[in-house]
Formats: sequence, structure tokens, C-alpha cells
Amino acid sequence: MKKPRRNHSAAFKARVALEAIRGEKTVAEIAAHHEVHPTQVTAWKTQLLENATAVFGGEAVAADERERIRELHAKIGELTVERDFFRQRAREIPRLERKAMIDRGSRVAVTRQAELLDLSRSSVYYSPRALPDRDLCLMRRLDELHLQLPFYGSRKLTRELRKEGHDVGRRHVVTLMRRMGIEAIYRRPRTSIPAREAAIRPYLLGNLTIDRPNQVWASDITYLPMARGFMYLGLFWMSPAARCWRFGSPTL
Repeated sequence: MKKPRRNHSAAFKARVALEAIRGEKTVAEIAAHHEVHPTQVTAWKTQLLENATAVFGGEAVAADERERIRELHAKIGELTVERDFFRQRAREIPRLERKAMIDRGSRVAVTRQAELLDLSRSSVYYSPRALPDRDLCLMRRLDELHLQLPFYGSRKLTRELRKEGHDVGRRHVVTLMRRMGIEAIYRRPRTSIPAREAAIRPYLLGNLTIDRPNQVWASDITYLPMARGFMYLGLFWMSPAARCWRFGSPTL
């Protein structure tokens, strides 16, 4: 029957180790007396001798340990600030360039590199698939049609492709146009909204009384969609008191 494992107290281990250090008995005699294995007696003796310095110099060791811990904490804080600094700078780099910075042979795990560069792990492991030949053919034809008819949108381009015998839907045409970075050229709504950087000029006629001809001149410009492109129309007129209007002719 296997004997149950004994759990020796710290005081028992110290007493046995001291007996072995005194050398009055052999290790085998001490082990037989206390019913332990000789190897265990030797291990306890070695542990007692190795830790004897800490017993007599405990305060100095503890002070050195506290100082080392403070230095490590300061270093950790410095590294944390530097990591946050470089992470913020890395986020300002375009996504494709950050993805190219991933080093799969580095000791740093790819997942950790993606986290530091603010990239999703799935995007790092994703390998783009090549476009099928059918889509490449459609994209080439779309590019030709867009150069000939730049004001055609996805609906009209789909109609032209179907006339040529291509079995394609409008949604797929929209996807290909987005991939190619092309879109129809047409007048956008609310085009009179100024840019944020543009200066806003004051309105000088707010409190002005207009009572004579040629006192105030005004002008405006707009553009008219034509069959192939646009033409600009300039408008000029004088003070209302002159009862005279003059329109500019369309110009390219």
C-alpha cells in the first residue's frame, strides 16, 4: 500500500537542515532518524545556506529591492508614454502603408503589431483575390464609355453594356465604377455653398439707397448642360432705376 505524502512544516525543515550543517551525524543517519529521504535533507541544507545572507542583511536587500522596483516602474511609465506617442503617429499614416509595415518574421506577434498600428487582425491576414477576366473586360469597356460619355451614370452605362450583349446588372456596374474610381460628371446640388476656407465678404448694399442709374452694377454666372459638356452664361445688370438689363452671351 502506498504511503500518503507527508507535508513537513517550515520548523521541521529548519531543524533537519541545522542538524545536517552541524555535521554530528551523516545525512543518511539524519534521514533515517526523521524518516525522510537523504536527498530531501541535502536540499533543505542547501536552501538554508543560500538564504542565510538574506536573514542577516534583510533590510539592505529589501531597500535595494524597493529601489529596483521604483526604477522598473519609472521605466514602464516611460515606455508606456513612448508607445502611446508612436501609436498616435502611426495612426496618421495611410492604412495601406501601415499594413506594409507588418513584419511576419519579427519576434513581436502579428496580432500585437496589428494592435499597435491600429489595424484589424482580419485585414492583416486577408489576401485579396484576383478579379475574374469577365470583370476586367467590363471595366475596360466602362472606362472607354466613361471617356466618351462622362455624364452617363450607372443606369445608362448598364443600358449601353446590355445593348452590346453583356449580361450585367446595375449593382455590379456600380461596384466596378467604385473600384475604378469613376462617376458621372453633372451639376451637383447646392453648388453655391462656399468652402470652409473661403473668406466671407460683407454685403455692401445692405443700407445703401439706390436712386440713380449706373450707381450699382451686379453680375452672376451659371452653366448650362449641353449635349457634350457645359457652357457658361454670364449675367450683368445695372441699377434698377436705369430700367436697363444686359445679358452676356454663352461662352465656353
